[in-house]
Amino acid sequence: MKKLYLTFLWHMHQPYYKNPMTKQYEMPWVYLHAIKDYYEMPWYLSNFENIKATFNLVPSLIVQLLEYVKGEADCKFLNTLKKPVSELTEKEKAYLIEMLFFANLKTMIYPFPRYYELFNKYERIKENSISPEEQANAFTDSEILDLEVLFILSWTGNSFREKSKFISELLKKGVGFTETEKIKLINELNNLIKEIIPFYEHLETQKRISISTTPFYHPIVPLLIDIKSAKQATSDVLLPKIYVSFSDDADRHVSSAVEYYNKIFLKKPSGFWPSEGSISNETLNIFSNNGIKWTASDEEVLFNSLEEPRNRLNIYKQYIFQDRIKIYFRDKILSDLIGFTYADWNPKDAVDDFIGRLKHIYDECSFSPLVPVILDGENAWEFYYNNGKDFFFELYSRLEKEDWIQTVRFDDIDQIEDIQTSKIDNIVAGSWIGGNFLTWIGHPEKNKAWELLSKTKSFVLTQNLTEEKKKEAQKYLCISEGSDWFWWYGDDHYSSFADKFDMLFRANLMEIYAIAGEKIPDQLLQPIKKSYKKAIIRHPNYYIHPIIDGYISNYFEWLNAGIIDLQFDASAMDTSNVHLKEMYYGYDKNNFYFLLKGNIKYLIDKDYYLGIDVVLTDKKVHIRVPISTHKKEIILKDFQCDGIDYAVGEVIEFKIPLECIGKNIELNFKIFKNDKTVEKIPFYNFIHLDLSKNFDYEWYV
Repeated sequence: MKKLYLTFLWHMHQPYYKNPMTKQYEMPWVYLHAIKDYYEMPWYLSNFENIKATFNLVPSLIVQLLEYVKGEADCKFLNTLKKPVSELTEKEKAYLIEMLFFANLKTMIYPFPRYYELFNKYERIKENSISPEEQANAFTDSEILDLEVLFILSWTGNSFREKSKFISELLKKGVGFTETEKIKLINELNNLIKEIIPFYEHLETQKRISISTTPFYHPIVPLLIDIKSAKQATSDVLLPKIYVSFSDDADRHVSSAVEYYNKIFLKKPSGFWPSEGSISNETLNIFSNNGIKWTASDEEVLFNSLEEPRNRLNIYKQYIFQDRIKIYFRDKILSDLIGFTYADWNPKDAVDDFIGRLKHIYDECSFSPLVPVILDGENAWEFYYNNGKDFFFELYSRLEKEDWIQTVRFDDIDQIEDIQTSKIDNIVAGSWIGGNFLTWIGHPEKNKAWELLSKTKSFVLTQNLTEEKKKEAQKYLCISEGSDWFWWYGDDHYSSFADKFDMLFRANLMEIYAIAGEKIPDQLLQPIKKSYKKAIIRHPNYYIHPIIDGYISNYFEWLNAGIIDLQFDASAMDTSNVHLKEMYYGYDKNNFYFLLKGNIKYLIDKDYYLGIDVVLTDKKVHIRVPISTHKKEIILKDFQCDGIDYAVGEVIEFKIPLECIGKNIELNFKIFKNDKTVEKIPFYNFIHLDLSKNFDYEWYV
């Protein structure tokens, strides 16, 4: 009987956050995802007898996780959190106040009334543009204590909430927590995270899951083998000046990952999810030489590699590379729907859509299709309500009921007789993002990082180090080769912690010079990362003169406007879980204009207000208007300005006289209901706009 074989791979990864100089974890995301996702995701699956999947655990993640499990992690955040609030310094309070609001507003803050109340207080305080220390001092000790406990509870997964009676009691209490309860909560969670690795092992013993891994510190292996491989998918990419080969490091990442996996799980891995799905001919050979039987990448890499017209049905086969290793190619559409889109849907509607798409694949294929769905296993769920539990329980229960669908582990595919297999002898090097490597190379900042890495390795090769010191230096080189450092350089991704990533990258290279007892080069002391506070898709290319009526009246009205992605700082992965999606902006000699696109229809005439915070040279001003087609009112705070106009329809259009705001501003948007913030865009930042360019002498056709 024809079947559709659905194979999930959930990729678990965090970069190496330990500062080599202080030996302290600079960021707490391994711990936070440990209490929220690493146990939670296999637990969802364990509730359904016939659901199988593959979980990919990166060695550098396991190393950090086990340090938390053993109580050996010197974590800056946890150390500060454990201190009694009354003993915190002003600086520590400011650090905590900033950290304790790093939770999704809709899905993690809003469900806790007290947390949401304190969030709104924080937003009001920040409107006065006071320093972080002053902001922290605006909170009482009891408020900070509540914040600490609620932040941890908001990050605690459903599985741990259900396993712990004490955590359930704190959830019911909701406010007025004590220092004793805070420490007991931390200890309770520390005991629970000890169950993570044993739980994976238990499920694998039952053949419910299989466990794959990745090159040790998550490097882009094809670039380590040959930096010029970036040109295979992007011929005009600007490459860094590299003075040394990293090919030996590529093999080291792979062989050490196999060795470490064997140490933890007492057997060698059969499969690799390569870092960022990055493969090349040479990468596949290294995998095969190290005993890896299967690997995977993205459909774009497959389409780039096949010498035939693009045909989506080709995704749903097994490929054998040069009779050495099997390759599977992820269905980008299905994977990205789960990762980026379904979070904002009703779970039943999302699953209906997913199953419907699988049925279309099943009907289109004359053979039994193998459908790989591969994505991040931890970062998307904070944008789902209930940490994705409702979605997964609906998805897994539906999959069990469909007799034409069978979920399988990647390790079991060999045993399925009716899978179609094709040979492939050449791979065009690429990754899961666009089938190329532009996320990690080509931008001046990314290239500078590569060049500093190259110079540091060249330095190591010239040093007469003892074997012990050589091994230590090599460790920090490998850490520095991790993909995440290069991900955050440039202006294609945003993180409020980008300066921390920059510092950690350079610190690992600095440590190599310290090991050798040599002076640290000045270049490593200077930040690589510049401050990118916007995600401008396009700058304005001429003056605009739109009609402010709430509609794009004609094709030319906003044609010359700039465009900004309003979701650029939502997460490491981006998300669609907001109402305001995109901003068009521009100006003429007298006025600044902007247009907001998104789910405007949902907001209209439901007592929602749009707030605009504008940072001028000397102050911050506020504008608030109702999102309504019949009620027009402009509320100004700390601001006087005649001539403001706006309209709400299919879009929101605005006009503000330039004489009121000047030509260099920062702004962000908030949606209010009953004076409560329900959405803030961008979440962490302001958008910087330069409205000073003179287009008088530009050709315009």
